[in-house]
Amino acid sequence: MLNPGRALIALSLFFLPQLMAAQDVEQVVKAPPLVANGGLNMSHIFNYSPDSVSRLEPYSYYLSGNFNTSLFGVVNLPLSFAYTNNQVTANLPQPFNRFSLSPSYRWITTHMGYGSMTFSPYTLSGHEFFGGGVELKPENGFRFAALYGRFRKAVQPDSSVYEPMYRRMGGGFLLGYEGDNMDVSVNLFKASDQVGSLDLSEEQVQAMPAPAENVAGSVVLSYRLANGFSVMGEYGLSAINHDIGRADSLPGDFGDRFFTSHGDVTVHHAFKAAVAQSTSLGRIGATYERVQPNYQTFGVYYFTNDFENITANLATTLFKRINVALDAGYQRDNLEGQKTSTGKRAIYSANVSAPVSDRLSLGLSFSNVQSYMHIRDIYDEVTRSNQYQNLDTLSFTQLNLSSSLNANYVLRATEQQRQNLNFAFSYQEASEQQEDDRRYVGSRIYNTMLSYLFSLTPTRFTAAATVNHNQNNMPEMNMHVLSYNLSLQKVFAEQFRTAFTGTYSSTFNDDGGVADILNFRLTGGYSLKKRHNFNVSLAMVNNQAQRGHSTSYSANLSYSYIFDMRLLRTNKKFGFEGNF
Repeated sequence: MLNPGRALIALSLFFLPQLMAAQDVEQVVKAPPLVANGGLNMSHIFNYSPDSVSRLEPYSYYLSGNFNTSLFGVVNLPLSFAYTNNQVTANLPQPFNRFSLSPSYRWITTHMGYGSMTFSPYTLSGHEFFGGGVELKPENGFRFAALYGRFRKAVQPDSSVYEPMYRRMGGGFLLGYEGDNMDVSVNLFKASDQVGSLDLSEEQVQAMPAPAENVAGSVVLSYRLANGFSVMGEYGLSAINHDIGRADSLPGDFGDRFFTSHGDVTVHHAFKAAVAQSTSLGRIGATYERVQPNYQTFGVYYFTNDFENITANLATTLFKRINVALDAGYQRDNLEGQKTSTGKRAIYSANVSAPVSDRLSLGLSFSNVQSYMHIRDIYDEVTRSNQYQNLDTLSFTQLNLSSSLNANYVLRATEQQRQNLNFAFSYQEASEQQEDDRRYVGSRIYNTMLSYLFSLTPTRFTAAATVNHNQNNMPEMNMHVLSYNLSLQKVFAEQFRTAFTGTYSSTFNDDGGVADILNFRLTGGYSLKKRHNFNVSLAMVNNQAQRGHSTSYSANLSYSYIFDMRLLRTNKKFGFEGNF
């Protein structure tokens, strides 16, 4: 029988001879040869509906897991994956069946599979890709990162789910230095549509969006003084060829191997600078940002351009209890006079949080700075029967204004029981305004929530009641959703837990009722040796809508396994310990 310790050492010597030579020998000798931990989850979902209008699949399964392996305390090999028999519909054709592997050694980290990296908000920021990447962060302050992969899958014009598009490949690098007083970095990102990734007829080529190419780069410099003064600046540039298919037929030179300069090419710039000073009152500063019209990069999902911002900010603590962060400034658009009108406005944001007393705490925020946010649809939430529904995380809404108020009051807090009352209100303006049309065509969203929480600590019983009202004012109509929720949870003998959730929701507009939804969910879970978790969930959703009535039943059976193990050396022998 093969000795696991000898096998591990043999593999390490075969794959990592250079790495082992560079690492502290004493640390390697003392560290466990192998440390592994992670988990695995498997879920089976069954759906049944006597109505023909049900859109749920009769059966689905979801398998996911994450594993991390450490060799001699210096080499880390994390791996995660997710797989399902159904593809999840999203705005972009990225599959839910995916995996990622990110092994690391000291200051070296590599990425394989699905992942995302960030260089700069003007070049590459959080866009998912399928490929490989590397990050180097040695102790001397130098930084290097690089990646290459597929940023978008090819979609044929006959697809009934997605818009047709070419496969998009991209890559880039970042080189920088982080010192005690100064940071400097430069990054470059390029992405290009693959013209040959689709088999198209002449008619289809004319109907397709033209294949494009983008090169974007930025330079970042920041400097800090010992007295708390700091200054930073970033300059970004993005060049886009909006039709490289037509440019391929034109003569090119050596530079075209990097970027196709012939054809419909546009170049845009962006700049940001900031200064800050830390004082006894807090931290004060100012920021200037200018982004040219039509500035865009293929490394960011959503981008706001054609604006100039001048802001001042302050962060301080008042009376040792109230935390305040304020931003105020001026913004204008139509920087180059391309639009028929110019918008000028004051921009501001504020965040205030304060524990008014031992029982009452308040939080307030307000902002009119444009941002992108994923807003959960209330209808989808109240009709959801399992946690794998509505996995579209790329549906973002542009917000022009947002504000919120949160108050939490402790009614009772003893060793036997606890009672809390929470109130929250939020207001958001979601804009769908077009560049050439200044009329407001978005929506105004109001959400009010009041909840009561009661818990008995010795018996591990918790009850919660919530009332929620959501109002969406759109140009065509006003939509309201009023929902009531009751949740009960009880834990028995540490290992067995049960929960019941009931929700009644009424949706109506200015003309009357639209739908009444009743959602019941009963769940139970059992833990075995703190590593094996078995869960069952039964749900019923009854939808009484104007367009028809429907009832659906769902059952979710899931099993999760958590392990933690080590290979140790004792008295010149190897042995495993841990939970596995």
